[in-house]
Amino acid sequence: MDCRVAVIGAGAAGLCCAYKAAGRGGVALLDGNDRPGRKLLATGNGRCNMTNLDISPEFYCGDPGLSELINAWPAQRVIGEFQKLGLMTRADGEGRVYPNSLQAASVVGTLVSACEEAGVRFQYGFRAVNISRERSGFTITGGDGSVVRARYCVLAPGGLASPGHSRGEGYSLAKNLGHSVTELSPSLVGLRARGKFTRSLKGVRCKARASLWLAGKELCGESGEVIFGDGYLSGICVMNLSVHMRGLSAKSPQLRLDLLEQMTGRELISYLTEFASKHPERRAEELFSGTLNLRLGRELVKLLGFSGTLRELGPREIKRAAELVKSLILPIEDTLGWEQAQVTAGGVPLSEVDLSSMESRRCRGLYLCGELLDADGLCGGYNLHWAFATGLTAGEHLG
Repeated sequence: MDCRVAVIGAGAAGLCCAYKAAGRGGVALLDGNDRPGRKLLATGNGRCNMTNLDISPEFYCGDPGLSELINAWPAQRVIGEFQKLGLMTRADGEGRVYPNSLQAASVVGTLVSACEEAGVRFQYGFRAVNISRERSGFTITGGDGSVVRARYCVLAPGGLASPGHSRGEGYSLAKNLGHSVTELSPSLVGLRARGKFTRSLKGVRCKARASLWLAGKELCGESGEVIFGDGYLSGICVMNLSVHMRGLSAKSPQLRLDLLEQMTGRELISYLTEFASKHPERRAEELFSGTLNLRLGRELVKLLGFSGTLRELGPREIKRAAELVKSLILPIEDTLGWEQAQVTAGGVPLSEVDLSSMESRRCRGLYLCGELLDADGLCGGYNLHWAFATGLTAGEHLG
């Protein structure tokens, strides 16, 4: 097959790029899956958190050069692109923007229909294994030996996160065309904790302030729901901390939980002292029964080594208990793996791409979009916003 523009990857970035580029015709969209937008369909628990009203470079990690593109694409500009295609959106109280239907299928359907109406040719089951640069453009070879020739090539195949949707082959393709790739690691993912403490709490959810520490210094912190798993912790606030884990696993980082953020240490000591004095015959394991999740409270008492009744707890024990609740320290081994990750940290450096067009500075006629690039955002629509913005930028330049 011959075409003017070959877009590799029918995800968020690839679909946006294809329909925008199709204004001049001759666009083919190649994807290794049997249907478009597979990862997009799963985002936001199937509701598709498309963007966030508060879009800013501060919500991203990776290459600092991303500010240029993020500032050029405020949320309303992305929302406006979808409104032109007939898709209505809504925002929740935290600024997270969803399709009005609250169905990711609406977003995928809108983009696919826009591509079809613009004459984009879809070729599913095409997994690119090699791209060669020639004088007239690019020759793209699929795993089955089929060949696509194009004047321009857009790499938008996704990253390594959620390997059921993307295999990360884009990194090797980019390298073969002259690009470098920074260290890759799972991001927006749970954190694996050392020891057995979290295993006994599997399934427990609680509100807390979670913070990431290294060598006695806090790197970052966020409040929200923490979920205890079998040897790991997750929840949006913990997953947002994971974006800072790149290169830290070997340096013994810690996760610290303030399980009663609304109380100061002194207030908690006063409360526990009064509670113990009013109920001296209660078992020690009931010390936190009025403040914390019951299972969590009992496990904390075990960790403290308390037994007997509350009468036996003196000022020293109460102080230790309050300190544990205000700073539960959990040594972190690493993040969870690619299967659980929502996004890839690392990728092609943005310095190797012209962000005004997404064209490669290393290989003329090649464009790179989405998760393939060294930019990853927090939970809340920031990563889909990046995918849409980069795809639309490339498509506008090619259209």
